[in-house]
This record gives sequence, C-alpha cells and structure tokens, in this order.
Amino acid sequence: MAQAAFKTCEICVSSPGHNYCQECDQLFCDGCKISHLRTKMTKNHTFQSGSNINPEVKQYCNEHDENFIYYCRECDAPICKICVIEDHKKHDLCEINTSSAINKAEIESDINIKLNILKTNIMGIEQGTHAYLGDIDGVMHAIRKEGLRLKELIDTEVEYLIRSVKEQQSTQLQILQSMGDAFKTDLNKVEEQYKIFQNAQQITETSALLLKVKEIKSQLAAVEVQQLTGMPTVKYVKSRAQRSEIKKMIGDLTFSETGKREEPLKQRASHRTELVTSKL
Repeated sequence: MAQAAFKTCEICVSSPGHNYCQECDQLFCDGCKISHLRTKMTKNHTFQSGSNINPEVKQYCNEHDENFIYYCRECDAPICKICVIEDHKKHDLCEINTSSAINKAEIESDINIKLNILKTNIMGIEQGTHAYLGDIDGVMHAIRKEGLRLKELIDTEVEYLIRSVKEQQSTQLQILQSMGDAFKTDLNKVEEQYKIFQNAQQITETSALLLKVKEIKSQLAAVEVQQLTGMPTVKYVKSRAQRSEIKKMIGDLTFSETGKREEPLKQRASHRTELVTSKL
C-alpha cells in the first residue's frame, strides 16, 4: 500500500499525514501518531517523518526481514510469516490484502454514511430555520393581534366609564341648577318681604302697621326654606392590576426543540457489521 509523503492522515482523514509507521504501513498526523504510540499493542512501532518517508519502497518486517503477508486483528498490525509462528500463533489473522480490502470498504461506507448524515443535517437545519422564522413571524403577529384586542377592550371599558361619568354629570348638574333656581326664587321673595318690612317701620298708625305685619308674615310663611342636605360626589378606585395578571390575559410563550435523529447512527452500526461479516 504505497503512500506519498504529506498526504492525508489515514486514521483521522483530516490532517496532513507526514509520519509513516513502518509496522502498520500507514501515514499518521502528529496527533494520531501520539495516540498510536500510547497504545499498548503499538507503543514500540517505529515512524519515519518528513523527508525520510520513502513510500515507493516496500515495507518489511524489521525483525525478520520478511514481507508483511498477514494482518493480526488482535494486535491491529501487519505481520510476516515468522511473526505468526513466534508471537501471533493463536491470534485472529487474515491476509493483509483481505484486511486492506475490508478497511477500504469500511472507510468508504463510513464516509458515505457520514456524508449522508451531514447533508441531511444541513438540509434539516435549512428547512428548520425557514420553518422557525415562519413560527417567529406567526407568534409575533399573534402577540400583537392579541395586544390590540386587549387594548380595544380596555379602550371600550374606558369610554364606558367616561360616558357614565359624563351622563351622571349632566343629570346632577341639572338637579343642582334646578335647586339653585328654586333657592334664588325663594331668596328674592324673602328679600322683597324684607324691604316691605323695612318700609312698614314708617307706618305710625298701629292698626295699619298690624295689618302690614300680618301680610308680611303670611308671605314669609309661603316660602318653605329647606336645608341643603348634600352635594353629589364621584370617586374612581384603581384596580392596580399586577403584571402577572396582564401576562395571564395575553398568554404564554413556549420554547422547545425537535427531537434528535438517532436512527441514522443505528443504521450505520448495523450496516458496518453486515459489511465486515460479508467480507470475511
């Protein structure tokens, strides 16, 4: 499996692969190389880096100077025929070409699955964003509409109260005007009798004065003066509605998220198992 220097890392397939593992015949980036050397089975593997990589040269087992012809699944490493006898006799082995074919098929399947999932996710985001923006517009329109409805109800109630106050004002002013006119009429009558009484003081004849006084008393008796019992009043008591009551009237908002799609990942695992089984 010849590789050119500085191609993509064969493990993460995302970073430059400028580290070549002689035992595994694979290119590694710096991060994957560190992880590889930390693994118990591969901690003693040797790497070529940078310009020292010679991908055109066939890799051999350094210990036995033999070509790699098998792949040990348990050790995750290519081995030669002598390695089989000495260190991997009871391990799960397969021909290195078969292992490469399986790995390639798995990688291709993994790439296709991930591409499909990512494309589906991107399409879902685009469609979901469009739908979400539609929901936003609809919710704001509904809130404004409900707000206008409540304002209209409040305006209607305000106008009703104002109209009631004005109607009561008109009625009470008419009553007060009528009472005032009656008091003024009686006042004029009393003042008139007072003037007559003052003029009567000039009468010297006793009998004539007596008749005049009786006449004045009769006129005064006809005027029934009443005490003013009370004046009309009006008061307004605020309801002092709380913000929570206003919120209850106008409604609540609910924010939620759609469920995550787990099925593609399950299908991916099932598909990979079927693929490996069929290759073996």
